[in-house]
Amino acid sequence: MRTRSPAPPGLLLASGVFVLFFFWSQSFLAIEALLRPADRAPRFDWLGLASARFAIASLLCAGYLAAFRRAEAAAVVRAHWRRLILAGLFCVPGYNLALYWGQQHRVAAPVASLLTALAPLFVMGLSAAFLAERITVRRGLGFLVALVGLVLVARSGASAPGASYPLLIAITALAPFSWSIYTVLTKPISGQVPPLVWTYLSVIFGTVPTLVFLPTHAGPQTAALDGVGWLWLGHLVVLSTVLGFALWIALLSRLPATSLGFTIFLNPPMTTGQKLLLSALFPAAFAFSVTAGEMIGGVIMLVGVGVATVSVSRRA
Repeated sequence: MRTRSPAPPGLLLASGVFVLFFFWSQSFLAIEALLRPADRAPRFDWLGLASARFAIASLLCAGYLAAFRRAEAAAVVRAHWRRLILAGLFCVPGYNLALYWGQQHRVAAPVASLLTALAPLFVMGLSAAFLAERITVRRGLGFLVALVGLVLVARSGASAPGASYPLLIAITALAPFSWSIYTVLTKPISGQVPPLVWTYLSVIFGTVPTLVFLPTHAGPQTAALDGVGWLWLGHLVVLSTVLGFALWIALLSRLPATSLGFTIFLNPPMTTGQKLLLSALFPAAFAFSVTAGEMIGGVIMLVGVGVATVSVSRRA
């Protein structure tokens, strides 16, 4: 009889969560450095960055599956290829094109990371609509509070030429909405397929539509990258995507859902703190441009997300 391996120590799990969100929070800064640096011309546009990042990441994911999980991957594709096509569309182009477009058009990295915290609210709404999950009074109240915070963020951005700031926020918020659709598509088969195999296959399937931008955008822009640009792109490909997803899956298998609920609050403050530090160390390259209204609205939004999505168990 096979015995279960002992659970990892709490400190090790906490360290894993910190490392993961340290890298994931940095990804918003990497995107900003590649799309809208303060001290030079952009290294990518939003279409080129999505194509370049996932063309490389999908090759690494495919290499891993071919070398170590070939039979499992083939079985998942045969059984769920239609769902994989849809999941991939929302996981890669749906999420990333909306996020990159917003960040290229002056949505600051801390605000972009804040908006991704809306994903649990969208999952809650979609699960109620399509998976028959119940929305309680507490969840509904939390949703309304988060909506108030989101409106405040949208109305507090500094004015600038181009699209209105509320429109920029709305388009950027399509990123967590797309991720929530991916999550809802994945939920019904989550116990039937290996999570890492499914995630890597979603990346591979979702990359295919972005390859259309490879010759016209990603190819020339990648060829012109400087050393700093390669470091930021490598961060997005390796640390945020290939290794980041693998670490996330490992943590999911070892942490209770109630604990994982709190991790959604790590991205915004970690992104904001790192942006403040980088703007102090390298003021020419990183300009901190978040307004007071955006920060206040962000706090209100996070409170609403917490009320709606984080369950705290009570002991008698």
